[in-house]
Amino acid sequence: MRSTIPLFQRLLIELQSNCNRDCFFCNRTFDTSGKRLDSDGKRIIKSMPTEDVLRIMNEAVALGFKGKVAFHHMSESFLDSRIIEFAHEARKRGLTPYEHTNGDVLRNNEALCKAAAEVFEYIVVGLYDYKNERELEEEKEFWIARLKGTRVKFSLGGEVFPRTVTPFDDRMFREKDSFPHAACIRPLYRMIIHYDGNVALCCEDMSDMFDLGNAFHQSVGDIWYSQKHVQIIKDLQNGRRDKYEACRNCPMPALSDAPWLDKSLFRRILNKITN
Repeated sequence: MRSTIPLFQRLLIELQSNCNRDCFFCNRTFDTSGKRLDSDGKRIIKSMPTEDVLRIMNEAVALGFKGKVAFHHMSESFLDSRIIEFAHEARKRGLTPYEHTNGDVLRNNEALCKAAAEVFEYIVVGLYDYKNERELEEEKEFWIARLKGTRVKFSLGGEVFPRTVTPFDDRMFREKDSFPHAACIRPLYRMIIHYDGNVALCCEDMSDMFDLGNAFHQSVGDIWYSQKHVQIIKDLQNGRRDKYEACRNCPMPALSDAPWLDKSLFRRILNKITN
């Protein structure tokens, strides 16, 4: 079974459950599963044990993984004080650490910025609050200087799009459509392991809807190459989103199903998803 699908190219290990923001376009803001917010809407604050983070990286490397690793899943990884340590541990294993952040923790911590720039291959900073183009350019200049020593990329408010569990908002650049018969290869790029060890199929899977397994109790290889996971991957590659409730109404299109979308913009957004 292990030869039927390729190994993931990216590994996301979510260090902790929290984010300090409630963005209108983010799946976690509207997660009602009890995994990110409790029944009263209060944030769940939990972390992945250090030994599990290291073991997961070791297991991935043992499978032949040599790609990029990050420490979030729509959570703010710099809220975890261990992030620099884990990025260095990834480097020791021949992996390439990168990260996404809203920048709030980094903004007023020069020492942390310096440490992050030294170890991360690149850092993607979310810029969602700018009021005009001049302010946007000033923010870009600030972060490029602040994180000198690494590549700095940006995720912009003007490019946010509908997600699976987020309601449509007119600040999004397109409508919330579904593509039940579109091929999807996004789950093949990444292995995503949540703070509680549960494995997500893709970025849209915030609440372990596919029940793929738990990396605290199963090996990375056994989960990735499981018959269940392989079958889902093959179904989605063949355009069978309709077989899965979570995929049936997914607003992430295949390029052929998005004639209304500028192709160069789509490629830039897809590059952000897969990098």
